[in-house]
Amino acid sequence: MPILGSSASQSGRAPGQPTGVSAVAGNAQATVTFTPPAYTGKGTVNYTATSSPGGFTASGSSSPLTVTGLSNGTAYTFTVRATTAGVQGSASSASASVTPALPAYALSQTFNTSGTYTIPSGKSSLAVIIHGAGGGGNSGGSAGGDRCFYSIHNEPQVAYYPGGGGQGGAGGSGGYVKDISVTPGQTYSVTIGAGGNAGGGTGGQTSFSNLLSVNGSSGYQTTGNASGNASGIVGRTGAYGGNPDSGGASGGTWAISTDNFTVNSAMPGGGGGGGYGATVTNDSNASPGFGGGGGDTGGGAGGRGGAYFGGSINGPANGVGGSGGGTGAGGGGGGGGASSCAGPYLGNGGGGGVGGSGAIYVYVR
Repeated sequence: MPILGSSASQSGRAPGQPTGVSAVAGNAQATVTFTPPAYTGKGTVNYTATSSPGGFTASGSSSPLTVTGLSNGTAYTFTVRATTAGVQGSASSASASVTPALPAYALSQTFNTSGTYTIPSGKSSLAVIIHGAGGGGNSGGSAGGDRCFYSIHNEPQVAYYPGGGGQGGAGGSGGYVKDISVTPGQTYSVTIGAGGNAGGGTGGQTSFSNLLSVNGSSGYQTTGNASGNASGIVGRTGAYGGNPDSGGASGGTWAISTDNFTVNSAMPGGGGGGGYGATVTNDSNASPGFGGGGGDTGGGAGGRGGAYFGGSINGPANGVGGSGGGTGAGGGGGGGGASSCAGPYLGNGGGGGVGGSGAIYVYVR
């Protein structure tokens, strides 16, 4: 007969209760850790973690255990029990609840020039945001055309009309797509469209392979075109360029918020319009129009209009060129040329600013 308290007398005794059970949620799974009981019985011990709700289980000889098959968005608690030689111990106290969820997207790479993107190891889903190329600012007008008449001390004065400022270029439009299933090592071609040339030029197309592309803006007009072979493409219209003497429109913040992809993307601004040129009569000075400011996030400022001083060609007769736009932003419009009664003198309009090239932002999880 076994002696009470000996190992032989305890061979049928149930193992103790695991303690310190906790869980960390993942994507449709949870990793459960625990502390083994002080007494585990005789023979090989096995542990089983069980979820509530659902009764999903995972078994193994030690901590941790990973329970799979869970539903994302559902809260679960877990218990653990030990089994030795067919004898099952009591279940532990339940863990605190955890909720499995899809992993968050993280920015992987930004493209300001064309190239190739390769899916990193361990990633299975892709999201892409494109900021299209900005339009070029229009050139300012030169003085000329019909004449205007002034009177100084009842003496008629004649001058040509000054040139008007050019319109600012539009900021690039946007497009995004998400939840593209990918495989590590898979490659995609990236094309970054150039900004529109001065004089109201159209920006080039920016594309991420054949999945998503955005056309560049044309002068002060924005296109808003986002297309491609991917499903669920969402587009956003870019900021318009400013009229003469006026500021470009703000690109603002594109708040992309879905069930699993949340990004606040600062859109490029439109270019400011150029200032009007001044018309100057004999022995007087006239101030030209100042170009409008570029819209926030890189919009080019409009050029100042030309001016004459003292009725002679002593000042900057020609309009000032508009500033170039930042990434995806519109170029500023050129300032208009000035005119003067003395001569008459006619100034040239300033050139528009070049639009900013497009950009691509790649996210993975």
